[in-house]
Amino acid sequence: MTHPGRAKLSSSARAKKPLIIAGVGCGLTARGASEGGADLLAVYNTAIYRIRNLPSILAFLPGDDPNALTRATAAEVVANAGDRPVLLGFAVHNPQLSFDRLLDQTVVLGGAGITNEPFVGLYGSAFGRELERAGCGFSREVAFIEAAARRGMMTLGWACDPEEARRMGGAGADLIGLMLGITSADNDADLHDAIERTHAMARAALSQRPDALLLVHGGPLDSPERIAVVLSQCPVHGYVTGSSAERNPVLSRVFETVMSFKNLKLLADLD
Repeated sequence: MTHPGRAKLSSSARAKKPLIIAGVGCGLTARGASEGGADLLAVYNTAIYRIRNLPSILAFLPGDDPNALTRATAAEVVANAGDRPVLLGFAVHNPQLSFDRLLDQTVVLGGAGITNEPFVGLYGSAFGRELERAGCGFSREVAFIEAAARRGMMTLGWACDPEEARRMGGAGADLIGLMLGITSADNDADLHDAIERTHAMARAALSQRPDALLLVHGGPLDSPERIAVVLSQCPVHGYVTGSSAERNPVLSRVFETVMSFKNLKLLADLD
């Protein structure tokens, strides 16, 4: 079973139009992303943190309940998404969590599907193996994607290395996010490494699902110029925005607007 929204995304990809998935943390940025032409929106705890001007990496530490944050913010994102589908991001590593209950909640909240964010891949291989051994690692994320796919919901499966990309392809994820790490403005050497890593993950994902739609995010991909280089050299279909289309433009635009107000002149002889 396939969500009808996937056909539209596939059509755009065949027309060589880049797919832009906007990660948003509030209704305001959801509206901006939708009106700007994003193909799909996603709300999850990382986005919610960054629109509060908190570090994205905080979302991978045991502070708040990530699923409660998603549920609390989903309604305003869906209300401002226009006709764009919205994915909800859930942490599914706790074995006590019911996949069916989370998927039911997604439907009630107006979501078109789900994504496995936050994901354990950023914790590194050593800690990842311990999580897997304890039954609360990446395999739970794969099983969640499989459960959503069986229901015909849209799925974005994140992967941090070729093996994870291969498994997400095998799980039937509609979209596979190739995660290059926390976004940072690094040098061109890092961009070269990002291209090589993207190629490796793309090959692994496509070996299992040749029609998967592949998206890149993170690492040195902090500007349209750098993202354009990867899109032109790698077999991927688009980009998932983060701080690049939320925190950064909000901060810069508010700064510029307030600065322009401060530069206004008062009446010369005002007492």
